[in-house]
Amino acid sequence: MATMIGASHAFAATEGATASKKIHYRGGLVVFAIPEPWIEEYEPEGGGIFYQPGEDTATLRLNVITATRPSSSGALSGKQVLSSIGYPASEILSNGNAISKGIRRGTERGTPITIFWWHLVNVVSPQQVRVATFTYTVFSSSERSASTIAELSFVEDSVRSADFTPDGGKH
Repeated sequence: MATMIGASHAFAATEGATASKKIHYRGGLVVFAIPEPWIEEYEPEGGGIFYQPGEDTATLRLNVITATRPSSSGALSGKQVLSSIGYPASEILSNGNAISKGIRRGTERGTPITIFWWHLVNVVSPQQVRVATFTYTVFSSSERSASTIAELSFVEDSVRSADFTPDGGKH
């Protein structure tokens, strides 16, 4: 996995964090970093939730799906997968993964929220892909705060640097 030096320093300067920790989601299916003090929670059927301790903090969520296409259909590409699920504006990262990102706004219990999202596609084989969906949710009122901007920068760097385990980790 690529190191998170730039993101760690940007986050540390703003939040006083001293380190990040690697998350080996579902036994290493996806490996990425979060700030050291963040709490990790996992759903029994899949999905992870990561957040800073305290009230009303932002939440990072991760869900991963693995999809297989019949061998008669030809090889898959990350950009092709993103386009087929409605996200044509994507790029290929230096690690070979394809990424698409965006922002949605809505409300939760009457409070405006902003959801930053990333779809990260890893081609496992010519017929199989993994799609990791990361979302980072904040109260819209804090969307432009220095701490949220620093945290968002860290999260985006972490998502872009995420690695997928070749053998698929533990499902």
